[in-house]
Amino acid sequence: MKPLWQVPLFRRKNQDDEKTETPAPPRIQTAKNSGARALPRPAMRWLGPQGNVALRPFDFDADADAVCEFQNETYTLNFPDFHYDGAFSTAFRHDLRRAALDGQHGLFVLDENRPIGFIWLVICQNTWTNERYGYVNNLSILGERRGQGLGREMMRQADDFFRSRGVRVARLSVTVANRAACALYADSGYTTERWEMEKKL
Repeated sequence: MKPLWQVPLFRRKNQDDEKTETPAPPRIQTAKNSGARALPRPAMRWLGPQGNVALRPFDFDADADAVCEFQNETYTLNFPDFHYDGAFSTAFRHDLRRAALDGQHGLFVLDENRPIGFIWLVICQNTWTNERYGYVNNLSILGERRGQGLGREMMRQADDFFRSRGVRVARLSVTVANRAACALYADSGYTTERWEMEKKL
């Protein structure tokens, strides 16, 4: 089966089989003509006000360092007592490498000549009910690029990924204090179905 991001280069113009090339989307210039690096993986689609942010599959060698750095803020926002250290980074990199090789995981990056966003999706199955569902395991957007609709685009990618695999329910967890994330998820159609309660002792 062809990857979802592959589209025909030509489309049929009329019944005479005359073919017209579909206009190519804007692309990040490569080092050959601009000094900017080439994309490590093909763009699935182009986003952002200028159409120059590539949504593409995660590439471990090119992206792991940046994605690990995102986690310092991501985890600190959700877990105030969290401390990012070398042990966490090593463990997270290990999990990323395993997930990148697992067809039940979808890892995607927003690229603007460097990674500026990341989403990690997982197809799960309940061992008691056999229900298959999608889980948004991790979402990060660089602070300076928030508020530009990129998070919503990442959530649309989650929907596309899950639907393409026959999954009809998606879930995620978020800390109440992370108000921006809560608003994004609500805007993306997520509703609260369960409460996780905590008591200080």
